[in-house]
Amino acid sequence: MSSRTDPPREGSIDRGFTLRGERGSGTEPSVSEPSRDDVFRTVFGLGAADVRTYDAVDEVPSSTTRELADHLDRDRSNVNRSLNRLREAGLVTRVRRLLDSGGHVYQYSVVSDHTTEDVVARAVDRWRSTALDVAASE
Repeated sequence: MSSRTDPPREGSIDRGFTLRGERGSGTEPSVSEPSRDDVFRTVFGLGAADVRTYDAVDEVPSSTTRELADHLDRDRSNVNRSLNRLREAGLVTRVRRLLDSGGHVYQYSVVSDHTTEDVVARAVDRWRSTALDVAASE
């Protein structure tokens, strides 16, 4: 039987924390700083393709799905799915632009840094609450 203070087994996932001391001793876990990708994946449930799409939107603001697909060398439908997940997470906005020739396109941009901080803070709070509920029920 393994305890939380044992080193990770080969092939196990590093969750970014280890406990120091005995359980219930009041010792806080030592938490490694997560990367932005870790936060996006853990808190928002985004995949690697979604994170790459976010980076592309950040690099090429006000871009269309076609422009992003070309930039990422990915199929437009896959990029569109990533954009929808990023919009649902509140990390990307979409603006409809009418074309002179008729029709419209959507242009995507990342939200401001301040808004991103708020979105992440709310998502972390929800994730934390859910994690505590799950931990308490087991």
